[in-house]
Amino acid sequence: MRIDILTLFPRMFEGPFSESIVKRAQDAGLLEIHVRDIREWATDRHRTVDDTPYGGGAGMVLRPDPLSRAIREVRGSGGHVVLLSAQGRVFDQSAARRLSQTGHLLLVAGHYEGVDERVVEADVDEELSIGDYVLTGGELPAMVVADAVARLIPGVIEAASLDHESHTGGLLEGPQYTRPVEHDGKRVPPVLLSGDHPAIAAWRRSEAIRRTAERRPDLLAAADLSPEERARLPKAARQARRPTDEELARAYRSGIGSYRIAARFGISPGTVRSRLRATGVRLRPARGARPGPTAADVKRMRKTGMTVRDLAKHFGVSHVTILDRLKR
Repeated sequence: MRIDILTLFPRMFEGPFSESIVKRAQDAGLLEIHVRDIREWATDRHRTVDDTPYGGGAGMVLRPDPLSRAIREVRGSGGHVVLLSAQGRVFDQSAARRLSQTGHLLLVAGHYEGVDERVVEADVDEELSIGDYVLTGGELPAMVVADAVARLIPGVIEAASLDHESHTGGLLEGPQYTRPVEHDGKRVPPVLLSGDHPAIAAWRRSEAIRRTAERRPDLLAAADLSPEERARLPKAARQARRPTDEELARAYRSGIGSYRIAARFGISPGTVRSRLRATGVRLRPARGARPGPTAADVKRMRKTGMTVRDLAKHFGVSHVTILDRLKR
């Protein structure tokens, strides 16, 4: 793979790309990284690449003429152009995987107050940001993107190492341990010493889900979880988002009851059943089905001071059923 970087400060890249895994990838011929100074494409004797913004305002803007020439020459016929910008979509692991398959990636490190919009419209394929904050320029983000992409190129890192790491399947990686067995009075979890590989794999999966729920519950919405795993998510993660009809159907067809599904997603069992029926799912008869409470039963118990939730728990039905009986 080839990665070209257009920047006003090429010397900033000398250290990061001459060490560790990125350097080894280049030495092995798996990766080429070329850093180019945008000023090479300036035409005046002062090598001017910026100017004041039309309409006034603070700061300077990168001129379109030298930058467009630079992008068009370096990208060639098939390069994918990414502008590092605070206005871009947030860069994540899925974007890294996608970019690692482009073959030729051109990263443009924005600077000053930004880039002339005509360049963005004509010569940039996408804008990316590494976070919701502002840096002095796009050089550090370009390093981050190049590093994240480089390690996904086949052969750069052992393939097995990429199978179980943070953000694989949308989850954080679980805790890791090595020798000694005991340190500061804390021992390695016994399952990791058992030699039972299926049990170890199950433990690691469980820990990855638990850690993600604790530290990054926002990731759970798109995580690759089975219906059973979603139903067992910690309580704090249950309000993550509104489930789709397909997710409700998958969970129900896996054998999970409407009450557990409702608890998982923070909606009522009645809503679950209503949405399932609307999508054509045939509902199972209730286990040990018994007639629900009559309106008279609910009225009698209501007089004792029980709340709607108390009544629902007492009769083993949803609060929607209690409200229905009260209306009668």
